[in-house]
Amino acid sequence: MEVRRFLNDNAAQSNCYVISYENDCYVVDPGQEEMDEVIVYIKENNLNLLAILLTHGHWDHILGIPSILEYKEVPIYISEKGHDFLFNPELSLFAWREGKFELSSNAQIITLKENDKLGKSGKITEDIDANGLFNFEIIETPGHSRGDICYYDRANKMLISGDTMFAGTYGRVDLPTSDPIQMGKSLKKLLALDEDVKVYPGHSFHTTIGEEKRYY
Repeated sequence: MEVRRFLNDNAAQSNCYVISYENDCYVVDPGQEEMDEVIVYIKENNLNLLAILLTHGHWDHILGIPSILEYKEVPIYISEKGHDFLFNPELSLFAWREGKFELSSNAQIITLKENDKLGKSGKITEDIDANGLFNFEIIETPGHSRGDICYYDRANKMLISGDTMFAGTYGRVDLPTSDPIQMGKSLKKLLALDEDVKVYPGHSFHTTIGEEKRYY
């Protein structure tokens, strides 16, 4: 497993990740209008893109979806409670900025919920064992928005935390559908993971669960 971080060239300076397992990969939170750098990386490394994974539906994490889909039509994974953000500019916060965001009617959107497992084939699966028959378990972490989820790779001790947990802090809780009480519960859930789990957040640099326990 390899994680490559790309800084989305947007006002929020959000992170995009390409996560590869041998020759297959996922793109997480493409937030730049033109995702050329990511696409070049995928091509140069002969990677097979399986899907787009979204931690939540705010504009700075979804802006680049059409660019990725122009390169290759793949499924888009988002939480059940975050699905509407892809079509509602008030929820996605696109209403606060210039430009529009529209998905093609052909876009394949697959919703996720707590404890779903995303398998190595890019499909939701019921398979789970210590040898890692899946890539990610889904952890619902509302707080920053109602639809926030994290992607947890238990076998490789890696967590994609979106805008729930950052290095030394956490995501904003003053936006539409934010809830500070839920954020506290979500952080507590993540802090129960092993201390050596590496955390890749939606903004800034990576951290670990052990490092973050010092702040709470």
